[in-house]
Order: sequence, then C-alpha cells, then structure tokens
Amino acid sequence: MAIASALALLDFAPVFLLALGLFFLAQLVDRLDSRCRRMALTGFALTTLGGLARASSNLALAFAGPDIPLLTTALYVFAGPGFTLMAAALIRARATALGRPENRDPWLAPTAVSWLFLLAAFYLNATVEGDAWSRALLVLAVIGSAATSITSALLGWRRQLHMAAGLFAWSIAGTTAVVLLHGLVSQTIWIQMFEVILNLSAQAAFAFAAWRVAAEYHARVGPTAGT
Repeated sequence: MAIASALALLDFAPVFLLALGLFFLAQLVDRLDSRCRRMALTGFALTTLGGLARASSNLALAFAGPDIPLLTTALYVFAGPGFTLMAAALIRARATALGRPENRDPWLAPTAVSWLFLLAAFYLNATVEGDAWSRALLVLAVIGSAATSITSALLGWRRQLHMAAGLFAWSIAGTTAVVLLHGLVSQTIWIQMFEVILNLSAQAAFAFAAWRVAAEYHARVGPTAGT
C-alpha cells in the first residue's frame, strides 16, 4: 500500500516535467510563428490536463480503491489532440524558421486528424468490447508526441544543439517503452516502479531539451550561417 501510494504521488512529477517542456515549446512557437501561438498553447493545456487527470486517477486508485473512469478517459481524449496540435504548431514554426512559411489555416489539419481519431474511438467504444477505443486515441498521442519531439530535435539540430536532439530521441524511446510495457506486460509493483522511473527520465530529458532549444532561439532568432 505504501509503495503504491508513493508511486501514485510520483506520477505527478513526469506530468509536471512534460508540461514544463511543452510550455517552453509553446513559447518557441510564439517567437517563430506567432500565428500558431494559440494552437501551441491549446496543445499544451490539453496535454497537461490529460496527464493530470490520469495521475489523479492513479492516486485515487492507490488511496481509495477504485479508479475514477472519467479521469482515466480524460487522458486519452485530451492527450492525443493536444500532442497533435503542438506537433502541427511546431511543424509550421519550423517551416517559418526555414524561410518557407505557409499561408493555410494552421488549425485545419490537426483538428481534422484529431476528430477523425475521436470519431473512430467513439465508434469502437459503441461496437467493440474492451479498450479498443482507448488504443486508437493512444496511437494518436504516441504519434503526436513523437512528431513533437522530432520537430523540436530538428530545430535544435539546426542550431548545432546535438545533445538536445539526442535527449529528444531518448524521450521518444522512453515514452514508447512505457506505453508498450503498460500495454503488454502484466503489471506488478516492480514493473510499475520501473515504468514510473523510466517515464520520469524521459520527461526530464524532454523538458531540458525543450528549454535548451527554446533558449537558443530566444538568443538568436535569425538564420545561422550555412542554413
């Protein structure tokens, strides 16, 4: 009971680190392409809300017994679209930084993709037993998270921030490993402990790398030599 409660409380730390990293990236988007500022902040808010809901559900499970289905569901409903919006904002911001700004509505593509997955999850929930609906939204969240980290790594690489790019790569690997472990491996207290530590290290890497890239572009917004 004590270990489970401690792990449930520790679940909030990766959420905080992820939110911190996304906030830094939202500020970077604002500097590179202010048209995407609201989209990046919306992605930051949705993803953070989903993470906090899931951590709160785990805390309720550890202290009170049953989890809270509404909070568990919120992770999938908010995190997938949130990461999609953030990734789209960063992709647009990178295009602007490379001197190839786009004039199309930045909300159109990520909103359409998010609704496509949400409708697919609703259909699966109504027609298929089990958690197939949540897996559909989990796929969206994993893809959006990876796209966010990859685009941020490319921005960092452009400024010769190779370590930051490597930390983003570790964030992708660590997050994917946590998802696979949670979905494919029987959950014991030791597996859960390993997942929490792995997730904590992945989000710490993400937060530091996001801060480093955002700080570099804050210092030098203009193009570097040879780019």
